[in-house]
Amino acid sequence: MMIEMNSDLFCIRLKEIRKMRKMTQQELSEKSGIPSTSIAHIEAGSRKPSLENFYKLVVVLNVSADYLLGCIDQYTPPGTDPITKSIQELPESERQMIEKFILSLKS
Repeated sequence: MMIEMNSDLFCIRLKEIRKMRKMTQQELSEKSGIPSTSIAHIEAGSRKPSLENFYKLVVVLNVSADYLLGCIDQYTPPGTDPITKSIQELPESERQMIEKFILSLKS
């Protein structure tokens, strides 16, 4: 079974959440380490984020990956998604280990 990302919905939700957090593309860029031009392309739908950048967006925006991907329709306010909340409560060194693990899955 192949799961496809709803690109249009992803772009809409990414921009919606960024604005809800009162962030510009530049501010999101600075907090995530993703170039602002890449964020603009992702929001416009002309580029898809890498797994690493997707992870960064989820963490920085404090949003459920399922919501951004269109797997669920209900937006869950920050702090109620147990996985995101758990990751954010970890020390920086442990979050970096999780990031490395996710990147290793990509390889």
